[in-house]
Amino acid sequence: MRLSPEAYRQVLEQVPILCVDGVIINQKGQFLLVRRRHEPYRGEWWIPGGRVLKGERLEEAFKRKMREELSIEVKILAPIGYYEERHESEEWGVPGGVHAVSVVFCALPLSLDVRLDDQSSEWGFFGDLPAGLKGLGRFHAWLP
Repeated sequence: MRLSPEAYRQVLEQVPILCVDGVIINQKGQFLLVRRRHEPYRGEWWIPGGRVLKGERLEEAFKRKMREELSIEVKILAPIGYYEERHESEEWGVPGGVHAVSVVFCALPLSLDVRLDDQSSEWGFFGDLPAGLKGLGRFHAWLP
C-alpha cells in the first residue's frame, strides 16, 4: 500500500526515513555510481538505493532497490556502515528538512547488464566514492 502524498508528508514531518544504499564493486575494485535525477543530490554521482518498506528486511530491501534502479541481481558481501542526513526538500516542504538514515551494503553485481529506472540518468564505475560518503559510520573498526 502506498501512502498518499499528504500522509507521506506527515510521516516526513515526524520521523526519519529508513533507507538502504549500495557500494557495488566490480572486479577492478571500482564503485558503481549513478547520476541522480531527483533530490537529494540531483545531478550528482551517488550510490544507488532508496527507502525500506514496512515489513521488509534490510537485505530484501537492498536487493529490491538494486533490481528496481539497476535491473541487476547482486551478491551481498556485508553491511558496511551507515550515514544520515538532513536535507531541505522543495518537493515536500518539510520544516527542518527531511531526515534520512541509510544502511549501506557492499555487494558484487551478478551481471553488468544495467538498465536504469527513472531515478538516474547515467551510470558508471569509478575509482572513488562520492565525497559525501567520507563520513560513513563504519560497522566494523577494521574497515578502511
